[in-house]
Parts: sequence; C-alpha cells; structure tokens
Amino acid sequence: FNFQRSSNVRCEPYDIRCRNQESCIKHRKPYIIFQLFFLLFCVCVLRAQDRYMVFFKNKAGSLYSVNTPSEYLSERAIARRKRHNIRFTENDLPVNRNYVETIAQLGISTYFTTKWMNGVLVQMDPTLVDDVLALPVVERVEYVAPGSLLSPQPDVSTKFQKKEVSLSQPRINQQQYEMLQLDKMHAAGFKGEGILIGIFDSGFQNYNTLPAFSKLIREGRLQYTIDFTDNRKDIENEESHGIGVFSILAADNEMIGAAPNANYILAVTEAPGEYRIEEYNWLFAAEMADSAGVDIINTSLGYNLFSDKAMDYTAADMNGQTAVVTRAANIASSKGILVVAAAGNNGNTPWNIISAPADSKSVLSVGAVNPLGLLAAFSGKGPTADKRIKPDVVALGAGTQLTTAQGEISFQNGTSFAAPLITGMAAGLMQAFPEKSNDEIMQYIRMSGDRSDSPDNFYGYGIPGFVRASQLTGIVPISMKEETVIVYPNPTSLQSFTVSFSEIFLGKRVFIHLYNSKGEFLSTYTFTPRLFDSKLCIHLNNAKTGTLLLRLESEVGTVTKKVMLFGN
Repeated sequence: FNFQRSSNVRCEPYDIRCRNQESCIKHRKPYIIFQLFFLLFCVCVLRAQDRYMVFFKNKAGSLYSVNTPSEYLSERAIARRKRHNIRFTENDLPVNRNYVETIAQLGISTYFTTKWMNGVLVQMDPTLVDDVLALPVVERVEYVAPGSLLSPQPDVSTKFQKKEVSLSQPRINQQQYEMLQLDKMHAAGFKGEGILIGIFDSGFQNYNTLPAFSKLIREGRLQYTIDFTDNRKDIENEESHGIGVFSILAADNEMIGAAPNANYILAVTEAPGEYRIEEYNWLFAAEMADSAGVDIINTSLGYNLFSDKAMDYTAADMNGQTAVVTRAANIASSKGILVVAAAGNNGNTPWNIISAPADSKSVLSVGAVNPLGLLAAFSGKGPTADKRIKPDVVALGAGTQLTTAQGEISFQNGTSFAAPLITGMAAGLMQAFPEKSNDEIMQYIRMSGDRSDSPDNFYGYGIPGFVRASQLTGIVPISMKEETVIVYPNPTSLQSFTVSFSEIFLGKRVFIHLYNSKGEFLSTYTFTPRLFDSKLCIHLNNAKTGTLLLRLESEVGTVTKKVMLFGN
C-alpha cells in the first residue's frame, strides 16, 4: 500500500526551532504516537481483507471487437484459431475497464481480470460486499480465499549452486520413453520444435540456475513466467513440484526431456492453503497462455476438497462442466489448446476418482502405471459423474525419472509425472502434423492406446504410442535413415535451399508442404524425383530468420525436415 498525501491536508514540517536531538524527539513525540496508531489501524484493516471474485453482467461499451483480435491477442494466438477455423467470440474480449474502475473507486484493490468469465479478482473488507453487489454492472460476488493476495517472499538463501556434470552422455529413463515410443519420436526428429507449452504448477524452485534448463533459457525458449499467487513475474519460490514436471518435458543436460526443444511458459497458480482462488488462478493463467498462443497446457493440479469445506466439490460435481477449473479448461480447449491434466492421486483414498479438471470431456487426463505397465494404486479412476470413461490414457507415473530442485536425478511417483510424458508426446505429434487440431491430436493419442478396443475406468484407453498415433492420422511417418531426404545448405542464410531425394522416392509424386515455426502454412510444392532429376530447389521470398518445417508426403509415407534460416 502506498499512502499518498492528500492535496487538501496541510502537513506542517518539523519545527526548525529544535536545536538538539532531545528537544526534537520531545517535539515530534505526538507525531510518532499518531503514526504508530495509524499503522496499527492499517494493519488491522489489511488483516480484515479477504479475496473475492466480482462478476459483471455484460461487456457493454467495450472498446474492443471480435473483428479486430490483433488488439488483444498475439499473432500466434490468432494463427492458431485461423488454422483450425475457430471463431472469435465475445468471451475473447477484455473486461470493460470502466467496470473495474467502478470497483476500485470504492477503495477496493483490484487485481487480475478474466475475460472468459467476465470478472475481476479483488481484495476487500467483507463489509464492502453489499456495496459491490449494489453496483448496477455487478452480477454476483464470490468469496474465494481468506487474507491478502501477496504472501511472504521466499528465503532464497539456499538457491541451488551450479554443479559440474561428470556424465559423458545425458541419461534418460529408456523405459518411460520406450513405453510411449518417445524414443522413436526423438529419432525421427520430433522434439517439440515450434510448439509452445504452458505449465501450471505450485512452484519452480531454482528454475533459472539449474543446468537442466540452461540451454532453454539461453536460447530464449522460456518465453514468460508469472506467479498469480504473489502478483509478480518471478516464479522463484520454495515450491519444487513444478521443477520435476518441467524437467520431464524440457530438461536437456543430465537427462533429456520428452520435448526438450519446445518453447515454454511457466505459471504458479497454487496458493498457500486450499481455496477456490487456486482455480481462478488457473483460469487467469489459461487466458494468459491463450493470448500468447500456447499450443498445449500441462497441469498436474487437481481440485475436489478444500480447506474451507463450503467450497468442497462432490463426486456428482465431477461431470465435466461444474468445477471452475473444469469450465476454464473447456474454454481453453475451445480456443484450440490441448489441455493435458493429471488424473489425480486419490485412487487409494475415500475420494477414489479423478479430480477437476481431469473430469472434462475436452481434457486429456492421464493416469499412472508402474514399470510393469500395471496401474499404480494411487492413480485416480473413473468414471465421471455422467458415466464417461476416465482417465483417458496412462503413462509411467511410478518411478518416473526427473530432475529435482537440487539438480539431482530422482525417481518419483504421481500422476503429476505421468502427464508431462503425454504432453511431450502430444508436442511431437503437433510438430509432425501441424494441420491437426487439438481435438484430433487428443483422439489419436486415445486411440493409439493398447486398450483402445476395450477401454475401462482404470487404464482408460491404455498406454498410447507415438508411432501408432501417427499411423492413425493416415499420414505415416517414414522410418528411414537420415540420408534418405537431405536438405542443404542447412542452416542457410540464402534465399533458397535444395531437397535431395534418395531412390526410395524415384517415380513417386512428393508433396512438400512448407510451414513457419508457428505452424502457419506457407506454400506447397509438387515434385516427382527421377533417376537424373532427384533434387528440388525451393526459393524463398522474404523469409524471416528462424525455423521452417518441411513435411514431405508421398505414397511411401511422410517425413518432416527442419530448415534453419539466419541473417547474413
């Protein structure tokens, strides 16, 4: 709080007649006493404040239009919608700032807004709730958490110090990759290039000093960080769960993640205690990710029971449309984002079933199996309240390899650690098949499960596989040596490059589809390699520095290549 001097109050300076310290202190004593009482009063007022969501009746008088999305969405977000024919709707429009200002004029602190649900997070004394409800623009007010928004800053004196890595080769848990055919995905060159992944979690302790992420940060692929629990961009805190999740996806040092070359956004949404505010933090994070153009959201968070029992959900609420976080995930999915969520670790508790948002029809929920492929006892089960099969798929979640906040390799349990493996697989599929929508990718993953013929409420559709999912697209990636298709020069600063085909393509018509790093289609070329004419020169017009993706399709299959462009 910044206490500013009012313009209609005259503040007298200290009496310049004070000639020594004792007389000055005596002269100022009444002021000191007044200040102490004033600060005590402010502390009492601050403690009396709680957090609420204020929802508005409409977006009347908005300065924005669905016809001008570039005013409130990034180019990448717009491209994702256009690529999959997703319309811009009223819930894309920002909240009316005049409505928020009306709340602030009551002396109430306003924080994050939600355009999807048309509201704002506020912090106020409970006695002001009726005043807010009386405003003509307000529809309702919801209590979401006790106390103030900002929590004490963490003690960062124990920050991780970089250690020398003695391993000659990076380590990976072959089993957790082979189980999902991620080893074949990586061998085919799909490591998440051009895909933007958002991770929502409780905290990322030491994220910016761990060697596991130094390459990612150095290359600028950690695009944004934000802590919605403390209202700040820095996500450094004492919570380390998110580091394990992040490492399973992005590590590129002692261990290799499932999507080590992807771009990332990290958001802290888990607040101290268990209150409804965490679901709204997730909503704020999802809207931020959508605006940035995220392709996949990975969330290892689940909600059912809270510290305030009045906020608890029941099993009947796990119907895919009741919980706040589930409704937020549904909207995110409608914007073209694939949401991958842990099924929860309540399998051996009285709750037993999955938690929100894993109950959503539009969310790919992930259960956990052990190294033998058997269901982990803690893995959340189905069905949903409306009798849908959940989880959707399973992955290794008992003894999953990850990197800890101390920079050590560890093997830990939880559906939290199964979900990022599936997210990595989804990133590879999106890279390989950029024209496929989030719903299509989700369906390919489901149907590639080893139990897809007889899914159940324990394993869902089973353990999926990258190659099997790729085959379901009808465009089968070729399992071939790297020299079968050669692109050169690569990297290149020229305005052209050459694609050379081996004898496997002779006489076969090849369609070469060119995409930029955002997955936006640029152009298509058709070429039939011949014995003495097996090379195609592709000329670029005003191409920008970055990565181009070439997807080459023919009757013998499909292969994707990358071309790196840099300035002269």
